[in-house]
Order: sequence, then C-alpha cells, then structure tokens
Amino acid sequence: MKRFSGGRYSVENVEKRKKNNSKRSVLSYEDVPLEEYNEDQPEISKAAVKKILIIAAVIVVLGFIVFAIANRDNFSPEKISHWVKYDVLGSSDEGFPVGIIGSSVNKGNFKSDGGALYVSDAAFASVNSSGNETGYTQHGFAKPILCTAGENVLIYNLGGYGYVTGTKEQLNKTKTTDHYVMAADINDKGYYCVVTQTDGYLSKIFVYNNNNEKIYTYSFSDYYINAVTINPNGTGCVACGLTGDNGSLQGIAYVLDFEQEKPVATHNLDENAVYSVEYFNSRSVCIIGSKSSYTLDVRSGELKQIGYEHMQLTAYDINTDTNSFVLSLSRSGDGRTCSIEYINSSGDIVNVNDTDCAVESLSLYKNRVAVLDSDECYLFDTDGNKLGKASAGNGSKAVALGNTDEAYILGINEIRRVVQFK
Repeated sequence: MKRFSGGRYSVENVEKRKKNNSKRSVLSYEDVPLEEYNEDQPEISKAAVKKILIIAAVIVVLGFIVFAIANRDNFSPEKISHWVKYDVLGSSDEGFPVGIIGSSVNKGNFKSDGGALYVSDAAFASVNSSGNETGYTQHGFAKPILCTAGENVLIYNLGGYGYVTGTKEQLNKTKTTDHYVMAADINDKGYYCVVTQTDGYLSKIFVYNNNNEKIYTYSFSDYYINAVTINPNGTGCVACGLTGDNGSLQGIAYVLDFEQEKPVATHNLDENAVYSVEYFNSRSVCIIGSKSSYTLDVRSGELKQIGYEHMQLTAYDINTDTNSFVLSLSRSGDGRTCSIEYINSSGDIVNVNDTDCAVESLSLYKNRVAVLDSDECYLFDTDGNKLGKASAGNGSKAVALGNTDEAYILGINEIRRVVQFK
C-alpha cells in the first residue's frame, strides 16, 4: 500500500511543530509576549485611585441633589411612606370598604383627619387609615351636624334640642337645650359656642370654655343666626345670619368680642344665605355664601367679596392649615363644566381651573384638590394640573383627602379608600 509522507498532518511535521512551539513564548493579540505586554502597562498610584473615587462620589452626590431638587414634591414624608407601604411592602387598603353605622350620612358630616370620621343618623364613628374603628358613640339626634377642630368634636341637633362635645375617641354626655339649636362650633382648645332660638329674640348665643363653664351670651334681635365660628383663642366669634328685607333675604356677619357686651362690628353680606363661616387664624375669616364668598379681616374690618359671576356654587372646602379655600362654580345650568377657583386668606383668586366635571364634592389638602364627579375621583394640584384619576365606586357622595396621595370616599352605606391616582 502506498504511504503518504511529508504532508501537513504527517508524523514528521507534527513532531517538528512541537519542537518549534516549545521554543516560543505565548503571544498576545498583538504578537507581543504577555509578560512583556504587562510590563509595559503603567501602574496607578493609590493616591490617584483615591482621588478618582472621591471625584466619582462627588459627581454621584451632586447628581442626587439635582434630582432631589427637581423632584422635591415626591420626597415628602407622605410620598415616601406611600411608596414604602404600597410599592415596596405590597400593602393594600384591605381594611376598606368600611360599613357605615346607621342608614345615612350627609356629605357635610364626612371628614378626614388622616383617617375618616363621620356622623350618621345613628352614631358618630371614626376609623384610622387601616380601616380599624378608633371611636364610636351613639346619639339620638334627628339632624346631626358635625363640627371638628383638632381632636375636639361637637355634634348638635339642628332644629332640635341638644348637643354633645368630646373627642374623636369618645363623646361626653349629651346636653339638652331649652330651645331649638340653630348653629354651633368648637375650637382646638375645646372652647365652644351654641346658637339657639330664644324667647323675645330671634337668636341667642351661649359660649363655654373647655371646662364647660358659660363665659358669654348675646341675644340677636334682628337676624336669625345660622352659622358661627369661634376664634382659635376662645376670645371672640363671628356669627352670620339672615333676615327678610322687602321680600328678599339680607345677610349679615357679626363680630363679637367676649369681653364686650355688644358686637364690635357688623358687615352687610347682601342677598347671601351663609353656608359656612370659619376662622383661618385669629385675624382672618372665610365666609361661604349662596351668591358670593368673602374673606374678613376682623381687626381692620376689611371685607373682600368673591362674586360667582352668575355661576352656580356646587361644592366648596376650607383648609385652615393652608389658610385657603376652594370653590366649584358651574358654568352651565345643569351643574357641569365647573370652574375650580383657589382663593387665599386675603380673598385673592390664586388660580382658576376650568374643567368639564360636574363637581359634587371637593377636598383641599395642602396643594392638592380631590374632585368627585359621579363615580370618578380626580386629583389636581392648586395650579390646575391634573395629576390622575381613580374609580370612586357607585353611589359616591363625598370625597375627603387623607393626604396628598390618598382619599376617602363616602358611599351610600360604606366608606371606601382610594390609594392610587393614575
């Protein structure tokens, strides 16, 4: 058989390659021996490495600072808590919905203090942000009206006899009045006032300190008082009322000092039925009326009017933490296409947000406004920017913001919680 020799894969050539390879060093990609290649690389000193790390750290810190400033609204304690609770820990609002005790709750009797509290036709109750009950007291009022200030609570029986004071955790024993109750209020110190009908006058106000001791009374002969607010110090109040004048209503605001026998000032409110009056602070007062709203400086006597310009008031909310209030004014007769006006304690309109919403309820918290339109809830900032929306559920009646991201919804027979606006 013919034998091939001298080819590429012959035994002689294989042996020859082994000898040649044993004499060569391993080559780098540039055909330079690796030991020589490594010897050519400059060594970096420890000081240089340290300097590089410091510069990199400074760049990272500066970048974080710029990012934090640009997104400072998202780094509030509430935002961080919300992110940890719902995004990191995966929590949910599993304690909600919470059933209402009683058969009905008026939207004005539904509030938030971080949790939710309400008075129904049967009881006063409060729940925390987890949906756990923190307070519960039954009452016997036919038309209960809820007033709150800090931890203090006052509930009065509108057009009936009696009222009750206490805290969000526990109410005291009901006090019975001699005449129909027309209005009442309580402040953060526990001072409170109650307005009733009375013999020989149209209205009479009784003022009590936080020991339930009567400290002041005044009788009104010309006006029925239907709204009152006591100042934060418990030294005075503003009482608003109305009377008939040639077939039309005439509104008024009395400024009372509890050390003076007579009012220190009165202010004409035109043809306005007052829905609500509240102190922003010891000097400034907000008045919400049927045709106009006002801010009143009780020291200077300056009364500033915010007219509705023939629009219909559909909802409002007053925030004493930010000394501001918000109005929803419908531009059409059916209550839709509402403009939302943001107003400061000086009576200046800060912003007007024109929407297509039929606003049924408003809630103002810091620089956020929740808007309830039927079964949808929208979240805006006070600059008018829409931040998101969420389903409020069927039969929604009112909204109350618990913080800048979360809201409570009053339903027909339950309280729901919105934790995500998208």
